[in-house]
Amino acid sequence: MKKERSILFINNFVLKIIGIILMTLAHIGMFISSDNQALATIFISLGSLAFPIFLFLLYEGATHTSNIKKYFIRIAILALIVYLGITILSFLNLSSLNFNIYQFGNIFIDLILYLALYYFINLDKKDKYIYISLIILYFILTYLIKIDLVKLNDYIYYLFGGLFPQYSIFGLALFLTYHLLTSLYIKKVSQIDNEFLNSNKYYLSRNIIYCISLAIFSIIAYIFTYIGGNYLGVDSVNETYIVLASLFIIFYSHKLGIKNKFLTYSFYLYYPIHLVNLFLIFYFI
Repeated sequence: MKKERSILFINNFVLKIIGIILMTLAHIGMFISSDNQALATIFISLGSLAFPIFLFLLYEGATHTSNIKKYFIRIAILALIVYLGITILSFLNLSSLNFNIYQFGNIFIDLILYLALYYFINLDKKDKYIYISLIILYFILTYLIKIDLVKLNDYIYYLFGGLFPQYSIFGLALFLTYHLLTSLYIKKVSQIDNEFLNSNKYYLSRNIIYCISLAIFSIIAYIFTYIGGNYLGVDSVNETYIVLASLFIIFYSHKLGIKNKFLTYSFYLYYPIHLVNLFLIFYFI
């Protein structure tokens, strides 16, 4: 039997490394923004590609995990660690930071809510829509606070800012769009050829669907750069670049690559550890 040729050469491990590098550049850019605006802009723009990569990996993880509840718990622990860090730094109110950390949001709140949505959407129970509605309402409420339509006292913001999704309704809409398109596609192809679901052509088509979703939301972000304001709940200028993540995602093989427990927990812990190190480096420089 002739082996199927494929252009898919980026596995899960490699895509995570790419995402981590881009994320780190974004965070370095935030810390140097007052000293080197041009370099900071480049780093933050490149870093905007990290979010769509990690959202994609989360969705893939949710699809293939044998225990979604354990997956949820791991992300919840990280969300709690990051929340505590944001809260402490908010109350310290350090003038050395070039941004209001309590307005930054907690990326792990985004991820945990996406995972919860995925779980409830696929749950075969009538009351699932109550939980889905509550999650969406939470996104809407935090979005209204983020764009200043709902005002909060600074100290309340300090206390609860670390529980806000970083990518607000923009990230939520991207997640739901990809889930809808993917679900419709899987339903259609599974009726035609069930074996196709295990082929490289199917994996490539899944990648293309996500890339189309990114293109749609890049265009939306681009439109909002002209409208002005913070109506997306994110920096619309930076989010116009998310389509460039397609350069990596299109070649995703849907294979794990290198995997062991040490690497798994290292990936999880990298986020809080690298933020602490960056803070200490730039605080004492």
